[in-house]
Amino acid sequence: MKSIAARCLMCGKTFDVAEDHKDYSKLEKRKDQPTFVCDMCGYKIRYEADEEQKPKKPM
Repeated sequence: MKSIAARCLMCGKTFDVAEDHKDYSKLEKRKDQPTFVCDMCGYKIRYEADEEQKPKKPM
């Protein structure tokens, strides 16, 4: 199975993205510096967005 070394835009960690990843075809086209948002950062962004949407509790 082929993989591409890509860097996360949010945390900067380098990951080996395998062929079965959803962004593999997009990363394969960018040979110079492939970047994507890793799962952990994606979940963090989703959680923060959901928390921001919740109504504020009264003081």
